[in-house]
Amino acid sequence: MKNTTNYSLSLLDCLQTYLARKVEFKDKLRVINSVGGCDVYYHNDYAYCCVCILSFRKLYLIKKIIIKVKISFPYLTGYFCFREGPPILKAISKLTEKPDCFLIDGNGILHPRGMGLANFIGIFTKSPTIGCAKSLLLGHYKEPDSFKGSSSCIRYKKRTIGLALRTKDNVKEVFISVGWGISLTKAKEVVLKTSRYRIPEPLRLAHYFAKTLKK
Repeated sequence: MKNTTNYSLSLLDCLQTYLARKVEFKDKLRVINSVGGCDVYYHNDYAYCCVCILSFRKLYLIKKIIIKVKISFPYLTGYFCFREGPPILKAISKLTEKPDCFLIDGNGILHPRGMGLANFIGIFTKSPTIGCAKSLLLGHYKEPDSFKGSSSCIRYKKRTIGLALRTKDNVKEVFISVGWGISLTKAKEVVLKTSRYRIPEPLRLAHYFAKTLKK
């Protein structure tokens, strides 16, 4: 881990708590024609960030934006939004037209202070966002059944903060949570309809292109 002495964790805690109050849980999605996926790949001190836009029904690629930026914020568990948020927002700002919602490789309210990367992106873009993580940050759940679409609630401090969701038969579950402007029910629907493999297609392609640019 890099030196973190230049960062006041108590100040970052306060900022995340403040931003968490701006999260909207009401569905703002009406018709979904396109879905964006955002992912970041790291090499040395640089972040290679890709935003892919896919059609919602056919899952074909409509648009991709890839940028390379220098990273100064260290890797700190629970403060990921301050590391990946700026490059993702910069990439999104280059889109001439935003998709109807974004899938984010990370968490939404499935976070100690209810302020994951998906919340951060949603608040600043005013776009519905869904957190989709490959590993569980916190909470507990019962393992869902082995078939696609099975899920179980992730609980933390007596609250439901996300879902463990099987996106394909007999593959490891992913962990989805609300980012901004969407309900957990709608988030589950979007993730399932965009999943051919374990990882939803917008995120899978965003990761592929970001990694390709690094090479």
